[in-house]
Amino acid sequence: MDKGGSYGSDVYNGYYNGRLTGIIVESNKDRRLPKKELVIGMTVSGSAKAYPFSAISQETVIDGHFTGEEVAIPFYPTSESGAAFVWWLKGKFLSFEPAGRAFMRDRETRNLWQALTGQAVEGELSGERLERLSSHYSCWFAWSDFHPQTELYGAATG
Repeated sequence: MDKGGSYGSDVYNGYYNGRLTGIIVESNKDRRLPKKELVIGMTVSGSAKAYPFSAISQETVIDGHFTGEEVAIPFYPTSESGAAFVWWLKGKFLSFEPAGRAFMRDRETRNLWQALTGQAVEGELSGERLERLSSHYSCWFAWSDFHPQTELYGAATG
């Protein structure tokens, strides 16, 4: 989705700004977020959680908890891209902070990690990969339709 690149205008602007949701009709109508708000959605062991772009775009790297797992979610607002990883690697607990545009650094060993692949590129863990959790991008109306009991990250949780 190009929402402001150098391609002139975005042919989907009418869809982003319009009221209609497209060919999928809403069945849940969960109003905790605007229906076209983009989210990163995750499901683990039958539980679902949505991370709204509006809530995570200011944080760059989110360290959090979901279904008993410690998770790290790096997010880059300029490209609207992110991923979800488990914090544990080889028995080590790792927490993360931003380290430039496409990297994050763990606070415990100071290794440098490529944020969207979860691979260590510098330090004692170089070459190791974090376990990636299944996640994908969706509009809120679609995510909440398929996951009506979803948790919601950030201020939108009320």
